[in-house]
Amino acid sequence: MKCIWFVLLVEVISVVDSYRPLTSRGSIDLYLTSKLEIPYRMCMPKAPDYVHATARPSNPSLPHKFNVTILEIKKLSFIVEIERVDQAAGWDRMLITVDWSLYIGKGIGYQNLILWFPNAVDRRGMNRNTASKYCTDMGGRLVDIVDKAMYDVVYNYCRQTIVFGLQSATNIWLGSSYNTTTDTVTQSNGKPGYHGDWTPGGYPLRGSG
Repeated sequence: MKCIWFVLLVEVISVVDSYRPLTSRGSIDLYLTSKLEIPYRMCMPKAPDYVHATARPSNPSLPHKFNVTILEIKKLSFIVEIERVDQAAGWDRMLITVDWSLYIGKGIGYQNLILWFPNAVDRRGMNRNTASKYCTDMGGRLVDIVDKAMYDVVYNYCRQTIVFGLQSATNIWLGSSYNTTTDTVTQSNGKPGYHGDWTPGGYPLRGSG
């Protein structure tokens, strides 16, 4: 069964092998304007494939909340548009902190996560425990699906990435557990998960899948 997994972005930029994404993260303090260009402050081999950013007041006692939109990703920097969402006024010349993360690789970014297959061609039979250990040994873990938006991202990524060959379908282990009696999903962190519509025929067949 195929193992789909994600890697939380790490502190320093690194690449371990040809299958693993190159990742980094950072923070920068600056005065808020509606549009900002934020440098990575590191040498990059190319423009990142994905950047995620959030903004918060540098003074943690302030209640301001912001929405951040990535407008452009460049080789040495990225451009964001920042909008205050808790109210419309009173935020100019404020010192804010922008936290960002990036990756370069063959996976797909979703919010602050990276979803990717270590090998989309290799097929091997494994139970859930083996799949979980395999992912952990590779530096990630089995993915939990949080909501419909993430379900669609994972589903489409699998369809576009897996080499099916002569098979019309494949099985993929997730980090969540499924209760067949209540038809509910629980993430590995104990929070409710999402499964959408299972394949007709009653999948998954076991509560641990």
